[in-house]
Amino acid sequence: MNFLTLAAKNLTRRRGRTGLTIIGVAIAISVLFSLLALNSGYEKELNKEVNSMGVHILAVPKGCPYEAASLIIHGGVIPKYLSATDLDNVTRIPDVELATPMLMHQFMKKDEKTGKSTPHIIYGIKMEDMLQLKPWWKVEGRFLEDNETRVMLVGRDLADKENLSVGQVLPVGPAKEDFTIVGILERTGDQDDQFHFFPLEEAQRVFGKEGKITTIAVKVREVSRISDVSEEMEKVPDIQVVTMTQIMGTIMNLAGSARSLLLTVIAIALIISAFGIINTLLMSVNERTREFGMMKAIGASGSDIGKMVLMETVFITISGGIIGTLAALVGSSLIESFVKGMLPYSPAGSLISFSPELVGFSLAFSLFMGLVCGIYPAFLSSRLSPMEAIRGGME
Repeated sequence: MNFLTLAAKNLTRRRGRTGLTIIGVAIAISVLFSLLALNSGYEKELNKEVNSMGVHILAVPKGCPYEAASLIIHGGVIPKYLSATDLDNVTRIPDVELATPMLMHQFMKKDEKTGKSTPHIIYGIKMEDMLQLKPWWKVEGRFLEDNETRVMLVGRDLADKENLSVGQVLPVGPAKEDFTIVGILERTGDQDDQFHFFPLEEAQRVFGKEGKITTIAVKVREVSRISDVSEEMEKVPDIQVVTMTQIMGTIMNLAGSARSLLLTVIAIALIISAFGIINTLLMSVNERTREFGMMKAIGASGSDIGKMVLMETVFITISGGIIGTLAALVGSSLIESFVKGMLPYSPAGSLISFSPELVGFSLAFSLFMGLVCGIYPAFLSSRLSPMEAIRGGME
């Protein structure tokens, strides 16, 4: 007896009911696939965004670390400094991929039209280190060299506001030394658009801060190691630590809550689909009791009938799994747009992450669901006696 052929024919005899059951399975698998892909993509993009901040940890002089970090991020000047010894101590900590010193200072620039002086923020940086921290930086003109003198980069917003251009010369510092703008950063959308950037040693020389640094920006090898590295950095004298993940902490909590919600929705969808399959199969068994009786009367065993019913279930769930997975793939852009509109915060990249493993899992789960849902109807059909089944079907 060819159970595959027989099961397929039985399903085509009840096309409407079979079609609705397959659609129910397809919806459940589509929800499963979409939400798992969304969960994976959301976490991946969130971690990528934490990494794209460049700096994972800021080391600041002892005092009020959060106030100091806020001042540094937004261009304020703090009165205390760190030293080259502090930098060496941080660099030697395991799992520190990069530790780069920075010096922040202000200078007053006089507006020739109004005569008013406004404060401008200068960052003394190691250019090579900054390009490792922020590889997305692009520039009109060129970047600095660490050994250059009397050169600067400026942020795009600052350049637009002050009508600055590449090649322009600005007087800077107590001695009003002329500095040439060699590059203008393309817009980044953050505070970098507002600053001047000098080679570190040149900034220290101009403002008389030789050997002094305002902060140490640290990038760790793995985001998961930020906490361990922070604990080690706290052991360095004169240093207090602020991690960028503290800024992202609330967002990470939102991701955890979203994950719980997604798993709940998945569970509900699958339970509803499973009950729909079982109900359909039980109705089919009840309607076909006479058919099963006749099959037993001509020599079919109970296990043969059970296998046939189980095979029908597998046909339904596998078909639904394939249709649901394809539907999720086709409709991924709509799902992503909807989710981004609902979430209070979403990363800039794609929130849906597809993988062959996820496709395989969805199809395997649809097969598993078919086997589980088909066991009870198959067991009932295999237990029918020929005479009772024929008599029950004639009544």
